[in-house]
This record gives sequence, C-alpha cells and structure tokens, in this order.
Amino acid sequence: MNRTITSRLTFRSLALLTAALTLAACGGPGGGTLPTDVTTFEADATDSATVTLSWSAASGAANYTLERKTNGGAYASVTAPLDANTRSYTDAGLTPSTSYTYRLKTTNSLGASVGVERAVRTPAEGDRDFTLNAGPRALTVSAGRSATVQVTLERPANPEGLVTLGVDGPTVGTGRTRIDAAFGGSEGRVLTLSVGQDVPVGAHTLTLRGRNGTVERTVTLTVNVERWLVVDDDSSVNNSRADDPAATPDSQADLRVRGAMNAANVAYDVHVVEYDLGGNVSGPDVTRLREYSGVLWYTGDRTEKVLTPTDLQNAAAFVNDANRALILLSPGLVHNAVGGRGDLQTPDEPHRTFLQGTAGVTQVAYGPSVGTQPYTLTGQDGTVTQGLSLNVAASIKGFLLPGSGTLALLRDGAAVSTTGRAGAGTAGSSRVIVSPVSVGFVTQPDANALLSRFLRF
Repeated sequence: MNRTITSRLTFRSLALLTAALTLAACGGPGGGTLPTDVTTFEADATDSATVTLSWSAASGAANYTLERKTNGGAYASVTAPLDANTRSYTDAGLTPSTSYTYRLKTTNSLGASVGVERAVRTPAEGDRDFTLNAGPRALTVSAGRSATVQVTLERPANPEGLVTLGVDGPTVGTGRTRIDAAFGGSEGRVLTLSVGQDVPVGAHTLTLRGRNGTVERTVTLTVNVERWLVVDDDSSVNNSRADDPAATPDSQADLRVRGAMNAANVAYDVHVVEYDLGGNVSGPDVTRLREYSGVLWYTGDRTEKVLTPTDLQNAAAFVNDANRALILLSPGLVHNAVGGRGDLQTPDEPHRTFLQGTAGVTQVAYGPSVGTQPYTLTGQDGTVTQGLSLNVAASIKGFLLPGSGTLALLRDGAAVSTTGRAGAGTAGSSRVIVSPVSVGFVTQPDANALLSRFLRF
C-alpha cells in the first residue's frame, strides 16, 4: 500500500516538474521569450586608446550588457546596462598595443542571451598633431546668401585620433540674425556659411576650430556681410507716388538697374526719391544710408534738381565710414557741378567738396546730347572694367579728370567718362565710383556687365 502511494506521488511530481519546465521555456504563465542575440556587432579601434562599438537591434531586448576582457582574462562590465534604443558605445581610456575582447548580451526580465563576441587590438600610440588651413579666409556675402570655404587638414605619417571641426563666433548660429556654419562634402571639408537676412552689414569674425584630443588648431575667418541700397532718383512716374505700394518701376533706368542687381545675385533694397510739382525732396538721410554696405544712386538723364547739397553731404558722411561703397550714375551731377559748361574745369560748390574731397575728381566737363548717334565706352586696362565695351544710345555725355590715386574706369575715346577711387573717406577704406552714364540708354546685358564690374570694384 505504501509503495503504491509512493509510486503515484513520484509520477505526479515528475509531471509537475515537466509542466514547470515547459512553462519556463515558453516564458512562464504570462508568455514572453528570452531575447535573441544581435546579428551585427562591430568593434573598431579608432585610435590607440579608443574602441568604438556598434550593433544592430535585437528582438525582445530591454537592455544591452557590454563586457570586456583583456589578454584572456575574465569578462567585466564596461558600463551600466544600455537601453534598447542604444546602438553604439565608445570605450575610451584604453591601453595602446593591447588586445581586447568584447561581449554584448541582450537582456530582458526573463534573462540574458548567450552573447556575441568581437576581438580588437588597439594600435601603437601615434601623433595627434595636425595642420589646419582654410580658404578663402575673407569672404563678402550678401545678406540671405551663402558662400563656401575649403578646409584642409595635414596629418603626420603616424596619425592618432580623429580631428573634429567646428565654427564659433558672436554671430554664429541659426536664424535671420545669425551666420549658420555647416560642414559637407565627401570628407566633411567643405564649410558652407549661410548669412541670415537680418545679419548686420559689416565684418563678422568667425573662428574655425579643429580638435584632436588635447591638440587644437584655429583659423580666423572674416565674413563681410553686404546689403545694397538702390536709390531711384530719376524722376520717372513712380517717383511722383513713391509712398504708394502699387508704384512699380516704370522707366528704362529703373528696369536696367533692378535687372542688373538681380543678375548679380546681391541683396538690395530700393529707396524711391519722391518728387512733387516743385521738384524733388532730398534722398535718404545718412542714418538710412548707414544701414547698408553699398549705395547705388542713379538719376537717369535728368540734369535739374538731382543730388541736392544735403544728398552730397549725406553721401560723403556715408563714405567716411569704414568699408563702404558708393556708385553714382548721374549725368546731372556732372552738369550741375560746372553749370553745363563743356570744358574741363574745377567744379563749383557745393559739388567741388564732394567731387574733389570724396570722389577724387579734380575737374569735370559736361557734354551735350549726341543726338541720334550712339557711342561706345571702353573699359580701362588693369581695372575691373578691363575688356568691357559698352554701347550707349543717344544720351548726355560727361567727362572727368581723375586726381592722384583715382582710377579711370571707362573711356570715351581718350577722354575719361567714369572714375573709381579706392581708399576713400576718412577711414580710408571705402570706394567711390562716379559715372555720368545714363543707365537707361544701354541694353540689359550691357547694364548687367557694367554693374557687375562696378560692384566688384
């Protein structure tokens, strides 16, 4: 009797044990399974003291356990368990010329996988030094536009580590008032600098920085942000209703100038000088002018009431600031400076102070209309206008005698019709171009060619 009962208990115990083992293999009464191992596990020595590890996702993983052993020793954890979204880990502070074996296990509430192993050897210690260079180091970029800088790195014969690049400076960042810096290209060596729409004009200093461990090298970059103001002062129909948003450019000069500025891909705003029955009011004041790096002021073929004494004073004050550019396309300026006289002579006041002191022009002469005969202006060798040939339809002519340090830019035969002065203003760094060419009397392609050269002066 007792034997029979014992036998039955034994069979029952075995049945219970078998059921328990079956449940455990299936994840217990609540279901679930042990996690699988990752299918991809890579270990790369990025320098003599660093190994970068990466792996694929594993089914059922809640965490990853990363272990390491050296020279056949026992495994030890490298770090605390890593969450299931982690796909890489950098193990730093290792010993050069040393063999390591890493094991990665996946874990969840039911246990851990068998684990995947990878062996790697750190190389001998190398040289972390490098040479950093970039070009160009000085750039002129319009607001809302971009430019690129080529970055070069030179490494020793036994390089150690990776050089990381970055750019910093007071205006570096994202948004309309910042200069965004981004590295691209096949090796990440092309630096694109994107200037926001509202970055102030002028020079902005940026620092290109390279780091490799404790080694750091820098290069200073200067971004000259430009924005032009186009002053529409030609007394065409839109000037009589300058405050009307519907007033569109309507003269040939209006169309030529705006077309050329668009073709040059420069950022610009337009100030339309308002006229009434008594003539014109003065153009933009010096505070408005100083918001811009350059001003292009054109007066069409008018000779009366253009560039008032106040305008000339404001223009001179603008040029006195550092690194400004002023382009005056105005037959009327030349006409009024000598009262319409045709011989080269010293300008009358108040034009004398501006022409001689600011523009570097000692004498001017006014040429009458050439009737229906077109004429040709040619660029001056050795200047930005070299090779330029400009066909001008019947219009007013003007002639200038450049002073010391002022260049002839365009010639009508042997006579000078346009001058350019660098190093102008009290700061000695501005540029002034004076031209009596009426831009409305040239074709759009010629206007594009002319202004693209003037913008580069």
